[in-house]
Amino acid sequence: MHRTQIYLQNDLYERLKTRSRNIGVSVSELIRRSLEKDIQQDPVADAKAFFERLKPLESFANTEPQTYVRKLRNNSRLLQAKTDDA
Repeated sequence: MHRTQIYLQNDLYERLKTRSRNIGVSVSELIRRSLEKDIQQDPVADAKAFFERLKPLESFANTEPQTYVRKLRNNSRLLQAKTDDA
């Protein structure tokens, strides 16, 4: 195990102490657990899993995404206002 020093804002340190007391572990252990949890996460895998769990709406089942977005952009009042001003 390696020893290290870090600087924390006072409010963060106070919340850390409170949390460690509440769950019954040392501040060092809480930091180790938090880092381990954060390092194990894979944002790309998390995003893929999120979208895989989404079920498409029935009304969009036969919709081509690029066509849908193009139609939204063409009908956008904000985008039309920009082209009218130009």
